[in-house]
Order: sequence, then C-alpha cells, then structure tokens
Amino acid sequence: MLYFISDTHFYHENIINLNPKVRFKGFEAVILNNLLEVLKEDDVLYHLGDFTWHFEDKNGFLNMWKSLPGKKVLIMGNHDRNKNKLKGFFDEVYDFHKILEYKGRKILLSHYPAKDPITTRYPERQELVREIYFKENCDLLIHGHVHWNEHGLVCACKDLGVNCVNVNIEWHNYRPLGEEEILESVRCFCP
Repeated sequence: MLYFISDTHFYHENIINLNPKVRFKGFEAVILNNLLEVLKEDDVLYHLGDFTWHFEDKNGFLNMWKSLPGKKVLIMGNHDRNKNKLKGFFDEVYDFHKILEYKGRKILLSHYPAKDPITTRYPERQELVREIYFKENCDLLIHGHVHWNEHGLVCACKDLGVNCVNVNIEWHNYRPLGEEEILESVRCFCP
C-alpha cells in the first residue's frame, strides 16, 4: 500500500501558532501514532517535504520515525536543508520531485503546489512544478506546503488545469492518506 504525508515539521515549535485549531505540544507523537496504526512492512510512505525543523532529538521523535515499518521516501521541501542527515531517516531522498507510475498513470510528487493560494513565496518552484506536470504529461500532482488557513484554501492547482491533492497533515487530522483515499478525492483520475 502507498501512503502520502507532508509537513510534519518535527520540533518546529512555532508551527502550533500557525494553526489555531492545533494548540498543543507533542503533535509529533500524534503523527507517529497515526502512522503506526496504518503502516505495514510492505508499505511505502512518501513524505512530501518539511520533515523536521532540526535534528536534535530531545523527545525521541526522530528515533521513533526510524523505527516505523515500511519504506520511507522523502521529496524535499523548503525546510529540508541537510540532505545528508535526511538520508539517515529515509530509504530514498529526492531534491525536488519524483514521478510515480501507478496503474498506468503518472503522478508527480512534489512539496510545492502548482499554485499557492495563500502566499507569493517560491513562484519559481511552483512554475517548475507546472512545467514538469505538463511536460511529463502527468495525471495527478500530490503535494504539501499549503498549511491551514482561515480561508480554507487547500491549494489552487485546479485553477491551472492540474489535478491535485494536498497531503499536508493539517488538512487530514495528522494522518497519512492512503492510495485509495487519494483516488477517491480525485475521481477523474480513477482508471
């Protein structure tokens, strides 16, 4: 089974101030427990960026991450700065994107959306996502990066003709989305 998640932001203390619905410390433990409930040894977990704020593991969250079952793949986000250290937590690490072939379809995995509805940061990265999506004739973009916001804007990719799903944990009760949930949320993608 394939699972997708992004923006875990382990040890990012200020992240709880960005989402008024989540005013608790230890959100990392919630994420890890949710992952432990679903992941099996044959599963693949794709983490679409912004894994951890730093590598000082004072509460053991990063060590717990290492012990999760299954294969773990990271597509780096804007806060993932040390690729060499990240390789200690993932079986594979990609700088910007990965194209996944799934049931005869092409899925573009990237931290960045094709269009961020909230900020104008990283326009060149969003443009690159669009270029790759259309050049590679992708059927779906799975991304993260867009956090909870008061407007409820999950992303704006569809405005550009890009089928997409945002797997930022804040939109999904701090749990990963499985491949069936992804396909269900993007009905036009289903074979």
